[in-house]
Amino acid sequence: MNEMAAAGFAFLTVPLLTFASAGMLEFQRDRASLRSLIRMLPLAVAVVVAILLLIDVYNPYFSVRAQLSRPMSALSLLIAVSALICRYKSRLAAALIFVGGLLLAFFWLLNRWVA
Repeated sequence: MNEMAAAGFAFLTVPLLTFASAGMLEFQRDRASLRSLIRMLPLAVAVVVAILLLIDVYNPYFSVRAQLSRPMSALSLLIAVSALICRYKSRLAAALIFVGGLLLAFFWLLNRWVA
């Protein structure tokens, strides 16, 4: 069971890795992106939501599964839509944010039903 939990934890880090790589790509493409709140706010919120998912899955004592699954999945969908609305300089970064947001929304909804 320990190996299965480690594999699940590694699988759930995929959205966090997509957001981190999207941030690095955007920073490499345009260094002024750090000053743009419109471009960096969705990434910052996405990283926080992904970390909250990992905490919720990894540590059941702090589980907020029943209260936060739907709002966090809605927030994740907003993050995915923000990739289409915000004008990122790198198309690959926008695609990574979109895919990461959709994966994060799916994992939050899955987290609600899987005990």
